[in-house]
Amino acid sequence: MSFSNNEDLARIDKDRNIQKHVYNKFEDIAPIASGAFGTVNRAYSKDLKKHVALKCLHNTNSNNFYKIFMNELQNYNAVNHHENIINFYGVSIDYSTEKCYLVLQYAKDDNLRTYLRNNFKNLDWETKIKMAQDITNGLYYMHEKNIVHRDLHSKNVLVHEEKLLITDLGLSQTLESNSNSMAGGMYAYSDPQYLRNHIMYKRSKASDIYSLGVLFWELSSGIPPFDNLLSLDILEMVKSGLREAPINGTPEDYIKIYSNAWKDNPKQRPTIEDIRGSLENIQLENIYNNSNENNENNENNHYIQIEVYANNQLNKFKPMKSYDRDSMSMMSIESNNQISLGTSISLSNLGIAVLGNLGESSTLSLNSSDQEYLNNELKKYGYNVFENLKEIGESVYNATLMNGEQKVTLKSIVVNSMELFVNELKKHLNVKSHENIIKFYGISQKDLNSRNYILVLECSNGETLRNYLKSDFKNLKWSDKLKLAQQIAKAIEHFHSSDIIHGDMNSENILIHNDTIKISNFGISKLVIEPSIDLLNSLGLIEYSDPMLLEAKGKFSRTKASDIYSVGILLWEISSGKIPYDSFESISQNEKNTKEIKEITDNAKEAKDESKAKEAKNKIKAKELDLISYIIKGIREDPIEGTPQDYIKIYQDCWNQKPDQRPDIGKVIQDLEYVAEIIAELIES
Repeated sequence: MSFSNNEDLARIDKDRNIQKHVYNKFEDIAPIASGAFGTVNRAYSKDLKKHVALKCLHNTNSNNFYKIFMNELQNYNAVNHHENIINFYGVSIDYSTEKCYLVLQYAKDDNLRTYLRNNFKNLDWETKIKMAQDITNGLYYMHEKNIVHRDLHSKNVLVHEEKLLITDLGLSQTLESNSNSMAGGMYAYSDPQYLRNHIMYKRSKASDIYSLGVLFWELSSGIPPFDNLLSLDILEMVKSGLREAPINGTPEDYIKIYSNAWKDNPKQRPTIEDIRGSLENIQLENIYNNSNENNENNENNHYIQIEVYANNQLNKFKPMKSYDRDSMSMMSIESNNQISLGTSISLSNLGIAVLGNLGESSTLSLNSSDQEYLNNELKKYGYNVFENLKEIGESVYNATLMNGEQKVTLKSIVVNSMELFVNELKKHLNVKSHENIIKFYGISQKDLNSRNYILVLECSNGETLRNYLKSDFKNLKWSDKLKLAQQIAKAIEHFHSSDIIHGDMNSENILIHNDTIKISNFGISKLVIEPSIDLLNSLGLIEYSDPMLLEAKGKFSRTKASDIYSVGILLWEISSGKIPYDSFESISQNEKNTKEIKEITDNAKEAKDESKAKEAKNKIKAKELDLISYIIKGIREDPIEGTPQDYIKIYQDCWNQKPDQRPDIGKVIQDLEYVAEIIAELIES
């Protein structure tokens, strides 16, 4: 059988070492799961006389497909026929669509996360321990074969006839592999050492042990770790040393097992053999019971562990006021010593210093003047006044005020420093209205005792600049492109005139509303008078980030010149209609990471499941870190044929490697006006 465009499928088809199943012999094919990397169908196999799962990877035409597919196939082969690992039966090719499927065991009782949600109240501790042993035995066999799973979580553990099966070995690798790709993995289950430095840190067996510890906690609680939080919020929490706290009624021995497994230091985590032995010898008599917990509904009451400084660091901070809420608990991960905080303390106003790789410890406490400003000066909206919420982006929603007369946009953020947050709000409130900048109305909170704040912004029903260029670029004349560029430059001029650095300029933070550019003034904006602080602890999109910021690793602060660099990238994007570095493979065909970036990007675009698509987007953001070294080297996009030379010079001056050699925004506006005049004269003539 010949294939039109896919050499990889032809290689698989001809490989005699791979067991083949005729695709036309499958009956009753129905989808059961879809994600960023592939889809899974249930089908009845006439040959095997049983139901099977057919897993198809996305992007069979991508350059990396064969490597990814064969990696997963080889992993399944290496650990096949273990009672706690999903069975692998072979492959099948649908010649009509040129899609290749892994033929796997079908688990009829869904994944572990769903199973716990539906059955947790019926599980006793003997059953939970048996479930923990099933996962442990499967992982033990993988580690014996020198394979690291690298993506162990409750959606990758299936339940079939009261037995747990590890699945999804697509990201698994042998320990001989040198890959440290950020692709894949749920942050709540990921080794914090890896999250802090995925470029240098290679996941090992100890990384699987960390994931196993989190899974054990989930077995004890029946709910996913950090449930209902956004993925990127979870990322920062895990990196900072936050863990879930024990659930009342859990055996003390079991708590000790998972607490040791999720230790921050990989060298201090037990081996899979140790955990296997601990589960076999576990005593269920001694039960954990936190007497300070006074919530009647304890089964829904889970807490957060915080790895705190041992030398009385908490004494440095004093809360300005307290809010009544259920009692909280902290636990030192290293010592397992419980610290009771009473019944009127919340994380939102207690100055807690947490361990992490975030530089200086941050405090959530406020001085009295800032507290007064937050309470009295700033316009606040009760969360219940918002109706008809519709998600339009990551942590961004459109909504209608209860009176139905005004539409607004809500953007959720996590605040690490209340002092800086209030200072930022003051500056933006003092910025006069500008036609190219989204208006800021006030703030709201869904949970008054959390660090999550909601920014209430002017509603713009337009699409992002990125999507606009994708759909309408062919219809744009150079006069249209220059108008877009000029509006962006004028908005930045307005920011800079108020001593505000936007800090996160990119084509997804810019909207087109009635042919007018609208820039959100809340990306990761920073004040010039506070240049060393990054309000939201984020680089933004790497493609648009100042190379000096990437190279200095925290020692360089954003300046107005950083925004100028981003403007340069945006001006090139407007001239090309393409995402910066989207064709990164053409720069260096030998760099495998460039192909992986495109692989993840394509998967995110094709993901039909909304939650999976969001998860894929987070993976893209992490994967973009691999671009850092290339940007630092000065690699930029090439000019597009047909672009005016004067326009090219503008954006190339803007993205100069050295900040002091970039023009100020006034010069950019002046040069754009000159190009616009030339274009206008050409049109007239």
